[in-house]
Amino acid sequence: MDVYEQIKNTLGPLRVLENEPLSKHTYFKIGGPAKLFFEAKNVEDLKLAISTAFELKVPYVVLGGGANVLVSDKGFDGLVVKNRAAEIKLVGIKGTIDKNGKGVKNALVWTASGTSMNQLARFTIDQGLEGLEFLLSVPGTVGGGIKINAHFEVEKGEFLGNRLVSAAIFDPLTGEVKTVQKDYFEFAYDMSKIQQTEEIVLEAIFRLDTSKDPTGLWKRAMDNVKRRNEEQPIGIACSGCTFRNIEHEDAMRIATPNITTSTGYIIDKLGLKGTIMGGAKISTHHANFIINTNDATASDVIKLIRMVKQKAKEVYDLDLKEEIFYIGDFD
Repeated sequence: MDVYEQIKNTLGPLRVLENEPLSKHTYFKIGGPAKLFFEAKNVEDLKLAISTAFELKVPYVVLGGGANVLVSDKGFDGLVVKNRAAEIKLVGIKGTIDKNGKGVKNALVWTASGTSMNQLARFTIDQGLEGLEFLLSVPGTVGGGIKINAHFEVEKGEFLGNRLVSAAIFDPLTGEVKTVQKDYFEFAYDMSKIQQTEEIVLEAIFRLDTSKDPTGLWKRAMDNVKRRNEEQPIGIACSGCTFRNIEHEDAMRIATPNITTSTGYIIDKLGLKGTIMGGAKISTHHANFIINTNDATASDVIKLIRMVKQKAKEVYDLDLKEEIFYIGDFD
């Protein structure tokens, strides 16, 4: 029995799909087939799938909501685990509760890594807890959000990592599951340590404060949603921002308006907004978004990315860094 049959037998022959098109599972609607595809419905499923692949030395990747990723046209020659482990619950409170149920200062919220960030935001707002309301309508899962340190208004310190207490992660070098504290991740803008170590978040605990204005939480969250919808393309296949924003020092050197670090501004000034390669196009709404307008391929997107990086280097001496992650063989 080969290793792929062993994976199917372990995870359940009826639950493992062969040659599943990954274009069905990404925001970009791009990507070739996965040799094997499995949906993890809870944390135990997730642990079993990746530990089995690890033990059998089969290449594997965990796919969350499918945002911030570009899958190769060739697909992925191994096991793709779709993380649908979605669950949230309160696991602790701090403060003295009076007879009216008031007095809680903050609370701990546990969530499985396959929970959508939007779902986590809704749960915490409904509980009257503030600190993650900026995640409302943000695509992707908690696991992916921790990996990229999801954020909204950077100047206000609205980073997912700021609220993290601890997380259980799978170590791809040892096959072990370990619990680590917030500092382990070495969070920075669009960054966490696990981008390099490729460790996988299984579950996480966040500490949130009790809002003094719980009715205002929804308004603040919806205002953020409105701003995003005005600034970014919606209702079309894309994978979020393509590039990270530039460094403050580079913004000062280039003398951007108000020293903006927006890479969208840079791409616009390069005259590349609206540029088309095959079925892929640099958005005319926000230049840091590449959109799939007509059955785009990963190759189309890569050509646009290379063009932008080359022009930014030639004109502004900028080394733009992608915000998206690549899955599969891109030669």
